Amino acid sequence: MELPREIYQALLQVVDTVHRGLAVTISPVTTMLSTQQAADLLGLSRPTVIKLLDEGKIPFERVSSHRRIALPHVLEYRNQRRKQQYALLEELSTDIDSDLPLDEMLTTLRENRRALGARRRPSTDAP
Repeated sequence: MELPREIYQALLQVVDTVHRGLAVTISPVTTMLSTQQAADLLGLSRPTVIKLLDEGKIPFERVSSHRRIALPHVLEYRNQRRKQQYALLEELSTDIDSDLPLDEMLTTLRENRRALGARRRPSTDAP
């Protein structure tokens, strides 16, 4: 059977991804998801997804009394969230001198974590 080039390329990506031990999900791009389906895809609770929708962080449509979310919007939010998580991990990472005594190393790591936490918290010194 002869495959169109686009399908062949897609199948190559699937095989490569599976070969690397990653999962593959294939779904139509125009799919509209329920809040529960979006929550399952994002690994969040349904109430958390509803909160994100109400805060305007993910666009959605109302169909009667139900919220429906376009799959591309959910995937875009997931990618943004991953980028933020990777950036935070990068900020948390620090070069460790393996010659340092363990106590000194742990103290340095705690200080770095506290400094990062202080930067992320809103200032309470506002007038």
